[in-house]
Amino acid sequence: MFVHCHNCGWEQDDFYSINGYNPTSFLASLNEDLCGNRLDDIVHCGEFVNGISIRSDITKREWIARYYEQFARHIREMKWVTAERFYADPDKVCPKCGSDKLDLD
Repeated sequence: MFVHCHNCGWEQDDFYSINGYNPTSFLASLNEDLCGNRLDDIVHCGEFVNGISIRSDITKREWIARYYEQFARHIREMKWVTAERFYADPDKVCPKCGSDKLDLD
């Protein structure tokens, strides 16, 4: 579940939780690839990282690095890290435009 603004289009990453979705848990799922013997193999997939289409000449090393960069950006930009913090905030307004037209998806 994530927050977005109907006024300006701002949005943030999904809320984090200790035993659910969070960057540390997701990135840990990449440990086998990161520590494996095929780090410099070319990744062939149609995924996007940071809004950039992964080209066929990208290495698994670069693909993992882009995920780390993406999560670092999300952590820095998040207004409400957990759903509990969002619900407890009595003054919920968009950090970009100040609108109160926020929605959860």
